[in-house]
Amino acid sequence: MLPKRMKISKAAADTLKLIKGRTSVTPNIVCRMAMLLSLEDGERGGLKECDQGGNEFNAPTLFGEHAMLFECLLREVHGELDPKQCAAMIASHIETGLDRLRKSRSVLDLIEYAGLAKAQ
Repeated sequence: MLPKRMKISKAAADTLKLIKGRTSVTPNIVCRMAMLLSLEDGERGGLKECDQGGNEFNAPTLFGEHAMLFECLLREVHGELDPKQCAAMIASHIETGLDRLRKSRSVLDLIEYAGLAKAQ
């Protein structure tokens, strides 16, 4: 189901550059965090229309050894998708998740905005 290559929007690519400059966390890792945040919201996270005119990722770079996990999560939320639909959903989930991570100025902020920090 996962496409071999997928593009994200120009706005998402710009946000990834900004976050990488502030945190030094690579775009593929930030994309994974963004996708997981968006997938938590279910189908609502995949509703954004994306221009897909930004960076292109190949699946092994974007998902690493966790490709099967991301495929299963996408299938759980959206059901069966063809590769073109899947690429659009991935781009949408990345963009939606990046909206929550956009304010990150450090790795600690990134963790906090991602909801990974433990409540005290």
